[in-house]
Amino acid sequence: MTQVDQYKGKLGFEIRDPDALSNGSTAVVDTLEEYGHSVRQFQSRNPNLIRLDCDHYRVELRYRRHPIKPTQASAAGADSTETPLRSSLGVTLTPNHPDHCDVELSELLLAMILRRLAEDLDVATVDWLHVPFTLTRAAFLGVFEDAETQAESHPQSAADHAAPDAYPVTEIAADIAGIHAAKSSAPLSPQTTPEAPPPAATPIDAALDTPPPLPQPTNGAKPVADGRLRGRACFEPVEVTIAQLEEHYAAMLQSPDTRATGRHALEARNRARARAKAVMTPPRSSGTAVARLGGLLAAMPQRMIATTSHLLRSPQLRGHLHIVCGATALLALQSSAAVAF
Repeated sequence: MTQVDQYKGKLGFEIRDPDALSNGSTAVVDTLEEYGHSVRQFQSRNPNLIRLDCDHYRVELRYRRHPIKPTQASAAGADSTETPLRSSLGVTLTPNHPDHCDVELSELLLAMILRRLAEDLDVATVDWLHVPFTLTRAAFLGVFEDAETQAESHPQSAADHAAPDAYPVTEIAADIAGIHAAKSSAPLSPQTTPEAPPPAATPIDAALDTPPPLPQPTNGAKPVADGRLRGRACFEPVEVTIAQLEEHYAAMLQSPDTRATGRHALEARNRARARAKAVMTPPRSSGTAVARLGGLLAAMPQRMIATTSHLLRSPQLRGHLHIVCGATALLALQSSAAVAF
């Protein structure tokens, strides 16, 4: 499958619409989210350029103004007409993963984006991918209208073809009554007659032998051809599912493997806690205790000196200290006979 790097389209305007870029970006965001591509990032750094980042695509909208440009636009069932264009809006769809991107789905997504823009904006012409000619707005939107008309007419035609094949109800009833009348009027003979081969199966017999159809679910889901249900009828009620899950989990917790796994996990946790406690707790030894005691004894003189100096500098003890020092000096002089009283 040929990979395409970019999918491009362009819309032409006969006037210069300054709001075409902002209105077009809103329409593109709505179309992307409608088809399951949520916009993750919106960039509008350039006044004429907007970038949209999605999960699978990068969308770029560029608005250009140019002088009057006569363009040959082709209409459906008619020759091309000359349309003067004064501005254009380009749409570029770039896949984020080209190797895993479906070409047809990407082209359809671009077509729906251009359709939404053509419906919301005053568009004159549409350029689609690599088509060598330009389409008018009516011709481009007419393609979608024709496709919708064909899709609506197809179920009706199928029903019309199936109607002649249906066996009328009145004819079935008449055939059943004729068969019962023939059986009741047949003479009974005691002589043994060779058994006749069974008659060929008729549409009536096939209809009688067909088992009744399966009952339709109450929630609107219809069974498929092989008798299986579809939709919500395939699933049990929520309460029943929850009860089954609880029983399953209880059985898993009671199994020997689960208990052994839990026991091993508990032992591993206890061992890890023991190792962490051993690392965080410092070792206690006699050498450490002696060193700590020596540190305390060495710090005692410093503490005593600091306490004494602090007390001597106290203002409450300053007067008393002077008296004591004077008395001590007198006693020393008297004892040395330097001073006599």
